[in-house]
Amino acid sequence: MSTTEKSVEELRRFNPLSDLSYDKLLEIVDQAEWLHAKKRSVLMDLGDTEEFSLFLIKGNVLMEAADGRQHVIKHTDAAASSPLSRLRPSRYRVSALTPVSYVKISNALLEELTDPDHASEMISSHYLVEETSEENADFSAQMVAHIYEDLQKHKLMILSWHPVSLSVSRQIMETSGTAASIGKWVMLDPVLSLKLLKMAQFQHRPGGAVPNIISATSQIGPKKTRKLAFMNLFRESRDPHPRALILQEAFSHAWERSICVAAVAKRLAEDLNLEDPGEAELAGLLHNVGEITIISYAYNFYREISPQELQECTLMFSKETGRMVLSHWNIFHSLAQHICDSTEWLYDHGSNSPSLVDIVIAARACVQISRKDKSNPAPPLPQIPALKKLRLDTPNSILV
Repeated sequence: MSTTEKSVEELRRFNPLSDLSYDKLLEIVDQAEWLHAKKRSVLMDLGDTEEFSLFLIKGNVLMEAADGRQHVIKHTDAAASSPLSRLRPSRYRVSALTPVSYVKISNALLEELTDPDHASEMISSHYLVEETSEENADFSAQMVAHIYEDLQKHKLMILSWHPVSLSVSRQIMETSGTAASIGKWVMLDPVLSLKLLKMAQFQHRPGGAVPNIISATSQIGPKKTRKLAFMNLFRESRDPHPRALILQEAFSHAWERSICVAAVAKRLAEDLNLEDPGEAELAGLLHNVGEITIISYAYNFYREISPQELQECTLMFSKETGRMVLSHWNIFHSLAQHICDSTEWLYDHGSNSPSLVDIVIAARACVQISRKDKSNPAPPLPQIPALKKLRLDTPNSILV
């Protein structure tokens, strides 16, 4: 067996790469870094921002978290079939306990060569490597594992905030007007809006896309829209529970943020004559779908979860959770990409011309300032590329 063929077989050991074609694996072999490290060498440090994934080929490594937690991974362990510490900045220091061999692969290359389902699998398996031990998985790890498992079984359940779901459903049941009038009510519930898009996209012609809620309502018809609203209320929302006050508050804040960001994004797009105001509104409405998914699954832990644990979990995992949901639910790619990119305060697409993503990021900043929301603090406004492109980082901007 040649060296190249041996390298291809080494890559097939890893979960996110095992189903790739021989040609794609050859491309990784050519572009990856095949490295060796001595005992006690640091492969990756805490806070590392380099956009690469490490795969352990041979040897034992120690993963040390900032809080002192430690986890040993051997190349024979199941955990070694997944990338090590893929989050950026890295939450772990990865050091060699023995002489080790490993391969370093660009995340951009991995995302280019793997399809969305494989990417989601890599994300999930990475979380399990970072956040679990064989004896005791913490809240965040259990949460992500449950979400991923339900996605794979096609039974993911994202909950609506009950007070809103109840009011919206009543209005939809009583409205006998056009798709536009029904769609306006649907847009007051981000979870119902997402489910409506999913249903409409599923019924749409192959290769097409459902661009907005009104189109989705028209696509599936008033009868099915009312049925979906009914099921969303009675099966997929929760009445307030005295012991789940933390989650009720989290749902309330997430819903308010969704509605406010949607409204501001639409207004910015209109005032600045940029992009499609309706698309900006929808992207703003769904920008925190990952956060809402995590809050939904936190009901399984409401007796023991603390506000700090919930906040830390949403900060760390909401972006990739949202990406997994949008990918598995087949929400059309451009909208899904805009939503995921807009979760990054420092996102910069490189062009001086503002984009829809810039509008949503600016809307998030407006809402955060006006509501004095400290759940996901923004960096200083002049450092946010989106605000510079929109000229909203000056003393006279609307953000002041």
